[in-house]
Amino acid sequence: MRFAGLVIRTGVPLPPASGPVRLAMMHQDGVTALRESMSLYGQCCRSISLTWGLSSAHLPSWTSTTEEIYRRGLWTMSAQRDFLIRVWSQARRQLRANIAALTSPSPWSIGPPTSDRWSHRQYMAMARSLHIPHDTRQLVDPWRDLETAARTSLARAVDAYNFLEDSELSELAHRHAHHVAALVGGLFDCNIEYSDDTYWDVCRLTLMHSRWGMSAGFTATRNCSLCGQDIDYCPHLLDTRYDVTVRHDADGACNVCGSRSCSHTVGETVSAFPRSVMSEVQLHEVSWVSRPRDPLARFTKIELSQEVLRHGLGEDPTGRDVCCYRCLHPCSGFDHLPNRD
Repeated sequence: MRFAGLVIRTGVPLPPASGPVRLAMMHQDGVTALRESMSLYGQCCRSISLTWGLSSAHLPSWTSTTEEIYRRGLWTMSAQRDFLIRVWSQARRQLRANIAALTSPSPWSIGPPTSDRWSHRQYMAMARSLHIPHDTRQLVDPWRDLETAARTSLARAVDAYNFLEDSELSELAHRHAHHVAALVGGLFDCNIEYSDDTYWDVCRLTLMHSRWGMSAGFTATRNCSLCGQDIDYCPHLLDTRYDVTVRHDADGACNVCGSRSCSHTVGETVSAFPRSVMSEVQLHEVSWVSRPRDPLARFTKIELSQEVLRHGLGEDPTGRDVCCYRCLHPCSGFDHLPNRD
């Protein structure tokens, strides 16, 4: 079996291997990712409802479809899939029709069509949060922008769970990821990737439920995020907060949190823990572990065998596009590495 993934991030602060500082950093990064994901998800849903006229009553959700599956007693994957495709296809067709109707030029109007001002502002807020170039006089590509918002929200939702897995917010992050993934798969579709004559599982939600990652054996230079000196010799202690003047490096990363898009303003003074920022990394070996040092060191795609595909599809797809609906289904639980003891 082949796979691809992130071994370790460089140029950003990483939490220590253990201890209270690790817990604090994981919680902070997880809450930040969860807030960003929830904000984008909320903006996307509001835009769908208020700007494009698909009411919340006609927009399915992961919770509502899961409850309906159990109520109807749909226990086989094929029965669940048929029901989910039908429900989400109706919403997708209606949303596309609404967007087409609202963005098509009217013979009685002069200039680009717009919805009411408040709804239009909601759409533009979502576009700005994604740094989408736009002309404030008209909407560029609403369907693409909605899809970008939903997929960005899903990526951050998965990041949030990877940070918050061992915290009291884990179940909240888990359920939120299901809600966002259902919106992505239900409205915008997800295909199993086909490259190098192989099908690959690239579903973010499915991969999130495989609770293992990669631990790298490497050598690197560890610098202090606050002063830039070797962290073993600089005066800053990892478990102590310091008043720091916010600045960005040449790549735009914040010296306080390591993010390239955060709420910290250059020049302001904030209280922060010092963090280890790695550079000049030399990789020696990689191991599979249940709790990687870097919480985001996870698989990004895993090879799907022909046997698995034939079992799921009833035939060999032989290079054809294969649509994936797993993110719409009820949660089937997590997979964990076997206990070596």
